[in-house]
Amino acid sequence: MRFYKKSTGLLLFVFLLPLLFTHCKKEDVIIPEETPLAIMARNEFFLLMNEWYLWYEKIPVVNVEDYNSPEQLLEAIRYDSIDKWSYIAPLDDFLSYYQEGEYEGHGFGYTYDQDGKVWITFVFEDGDFYEKGVKRGWQIIKINGSDIQPFTDLSSYMNGSSLGTVDYFSFWKPGGTSAEISSTRKVVKMNTVLYSDTIHVGGKVVGHLVFKSFIEPSIAELDTVFSFFQSAGIQELILDLRYNGGGRMDVTMKLASLISGPATDGKTLVKYIHNNKKSSQNSVVNLENEPQALNLNRLIVIASQGTASASEVIINGLESHINVITIGDNTYGKPVGMYTWSYADTYAFVPVSFKMSNVNNVGDYYDGLQADSYIEDGLEWEFSDRNELRLKEAIYYLETGNFTGSPGPLKSGRLMPVFQKQGLKFEIGAE
Repeated sequence: MRFYKKSTGLLLFVFLLPLLFTHCKKEDVIIPEETPLAIMARNEFFLLMNEWYLWYEKIPVVNVEDYNSPEQLLEAIRYDSIDKWSYIAPLDDFLSYYQEGEYEGHGFGYTYDQDGKVWITFVFEDGDFYEKGVKRGWQIIKINGSDIQPFTDLSSYMNGSSLGTVDYFSFWKPGGTSAEISSTRKVVKMNTVLYSDTIHVGGKVVGHLVFKSFIEPSIAELDTVFSFFQSAGIQELILDLRYNGGGRMDVTMKLASLISGPATDGKTLVKYIHNNKKSSQNSVVNLENEPQALNLNRLIVIASQGTASASEVIINGLESHINVITIGDNTYGKPVGMYTWSYADTYAFVPVSFKMSNVNNVGDYYDGLQADSYIEDGLEWEFSDRNELRLKEAIYYLETGNFTGSPGPLKSGRLMPVFQKQGLKFEIGAE
């Protein structure tokens, strides 16, 4: 959740708000020219945090000179009891992901079941996995000849993180057969629409969209999908956000506007509340007219504890205006957003800069947004299969108005490996 301005020091990216410029004045920090870049960046970052950080008053007293980089300083001053999200990343990697939808990897997502087995959750069309036929519902049993131990990070089994590195994967496929492939680590371009189709339920045409991330390429993808939905005359929508960790708020506003349509044009989706130093920046994001909008008065969301940030804004923001039903599990719980500043064309500084609420001032959902029906992830089925447990529950609700799920959160809810990752890796949410 992210602006862009060139200055002598910091550049500010905000892809989620009306354009806002700020930077540290050159005279604020006097540093000898021979000072290493990491030290200069550290000093700029400290000034930034004391102005814009949502919890700036919680920053402990530290000797900045004890830290040799902005990354070290961040770990010393972050508000640990809440803040799991502020990060610093290489600027090129940050822009590649948010503007181009690209990252370095093999092009797949994964999760664990309650026994620690590893399941493929989705595959991007640009990676070797897709080309070689790997699909959601396959289990990874070995990487580079090593058996996968329960609840371990798959990156630890791979041959490195350099582009061109080849890794070898062994799988169990549905039906009990096995498969082996090699995959080369490369720059993968994400397709954020993982799957879309229409389903006929109770005499209605229902749109079904599995959406991964809110990034620049999503805009064209969403226009294509909703143009199809509009031409198909869909009357309901099942929006699958179970693996969506968030992203750009301009894309979030677009998706929300495409769903609710003319009836909510100009109404508030989300409010931004800053610290008391920056209260003049408090603002709202309003829903807008979209030519492909559906004008729905109800939305069915498939969610998990990997549904975070911008995805939660879709749920929390729209339910002030239309009926939102959530199936699967409670969401992750990230009711805050970040601006992104660049420094010296090298660093992306991404501190938590504001909190969010809907038009009714509902926010602070650090424990997640509650589901209406708790249903396990149907890991062995593809997104298109009506037997997939969460899709099946959504269809059942549309048919009957009732649920079959359990009344409380799932024990397996936090098994997703996204919770092992931090920073940009958390936001990408894929290997």
